Amino acid sequence: METFVSVAKVGDIPPGKAQQFKVGKTLISLWNLNGTLYAINDICTHEEEYLSEGEMVDGCCVECPAHGAIFDLATGAVKALPATEPVQTYPVRIEGDDIQVAV
Repeated sequence: METFVSVAKVGDIPPGKAQQFKVGKTLISLWNLNGTLYAINDICTHEEEYLSEGEMVDGCCVECPAHGAIFDLATGAVKALPATEPVQTYPVRIEGDDIQVAV
């Protein structure tokens, strides 16, 4: 069973931006795409850079700031090389004023 952990408050992450959080031993980045929240593992599978320092591209993707690998925020799928392995995605929910992620 998934355990949800509160990581932020509603409104903490502006649209088009991300923020990094540590949940247990896992670094995640929480992304706000026009009010829809996505949580992914924050470490690029290509060269271990922080994806939260990247930019949103192509609607629902993040571009790694180091070498330009692109990942789909909803699925974690690789959309552009040099990465070949997807990133893990995590369920997100709103409980009251809290944004919660299950890791």
